[in-house]
Amino acid sequence: MIEYLIVFVALVCMVIGTPLFIILAIITLCCVQFLGDGMLAEMIADMFNAVNKDVLLAIPFFLIAGQIMTHGTIAKRLIDFAKSIVGWLPGGLAVTTIFACLFFAAISGSSPVTVIAIGTMMYPALIKENYKEDFSIGLLTSAGSLGILIPPSIPMIIYAIVVSTSANIISVADLFIAGVVPGLLIGLLLMIYSVITQKGHTTETTSKFSFDQFKNSFKEGILALILPIIILGGIYSGFFTPTEAAAVAVVYTFIVEVFIHKDIKIKKIPEIIIQSTSMMGTLFLIIVIAISFNQFLALERIPYQAALWMKSFVHSSIMFLIVVNIFLLILGCFMDIMSAILIVGPLLGPMAIEFGIDPVHFAIIFIVNMEIGYLTPPMGINLFVSSSIFEKKIGYVIKSTIPFTLILLFALILISYIPGISMFLVEMFR
Repeated sequence: MIEYLIVFVALVCMVIGTPLFIILAIITLCCVQFLGDGMLAEMIADMFNAVNKDVLLAIPFFLIAGQIMTHGTIAKRLIDFAKSIVGWLPGGLAVTTIFACLFFAAISGSSPVTVIAIGTMMYPALIKENYKEDFSIGLLTSAGSLGILIPPSIPMIIYAIVVSTSANIISVADLFIAGVVPGLLIGLLLMIYSVITQKGHTTETTSKFSFDQFKNSFKEGILALILPIIILGGIYSGFFTPTEAAAVAVVYTFIVEVFIHKDIKIKKIPEIIIQSTSMMGTLFLIIVIAISFNQFLALERIPYQAALWMKSFVHSSIMFLIVVNIFLLILGCFMDIMSAILIVGPLLGPMAIEFGIDPVHFAIIFIVNMEIGYLTPPMGINLFVSSSIFEKKIGYVIKSTIPFTLILLFALILISYIPGISMFLVEMFR
């Protein structure tokens, strides 16, 4: 009876718009008090231990680095470089858009930021060259979602923190490298679709590859292009940890944008830091409460019991992935990725291990599902971002993303049932 009452209270809180950290706190307090051992002091200790994790420091560092780059001209430099490589192809400007989203996602690690940064520049260019409005909006909205899959990715860091247990530690570095091939696969599928459907379009600037244009754009954008190489190369060479890599990203972007590109004035840096800090305030509180709740789940062996229950009617890893993918796709329609990771991730992650699925592979499956959630109503964040910046009704944006969402669903099937797509590079570096 108590369990149903707790669920009812949580649902009521969600309906009336209660902040997520308050909902999580209520659920955790009630569970510990009425379903657990009643030792609320242990909940506080769990929250302290959560904050005490070094990897948690990577999140504010990457947020600050992303904010610095968003206020600079890195996006424009990446677009120019991408255009020099693929702009001459049939549908070249559409392919350029996808390339630019991949490059910028590898720097910002945020889907909405990628949509805003690339979309505000590429949408007018696409319309000017007679690409249809619905195709242009659908392309930018969906390609921008690559931000959470291409490393560095803040959702990957949070997933590793909250889903790891003492028995199964999920490495942030492994998640970063595991996201590379799936991200490139989705980008490639989007490019193929764009070339096929927009083959009548070529850019106004050139209809063939120009080495001079490539050389000039590479020279202008090289400092932006090498940042992902520095981050991933440093992590996998053992030169620094993911947290240290995040700190390096802040210092690097600060030097590049303020002193080399000179696109940001020093007096603007405090404003950028304040914006990042306000974003982190609520996020950190949610994380520490969620980790405390996860400790309760682990102590009560709820994931294990749930796995046993599911095994009573799901008899293979293939069936398990079918059920979980359907569940996560539905969940993505109503819950943002951070909430899904914090609330559902700790339950499904251990269950996947019980069915013999590598935790890193399952993490990528989880994140791809949530990536699709950015494009599905009623809670798809990218839909609302696109509706705002392109000044279109939300229904129009939803309709424009349908072909691209289907492509992402096809990619999800490949990633789910071909583990090598996620695990190839991980196994290489292990």
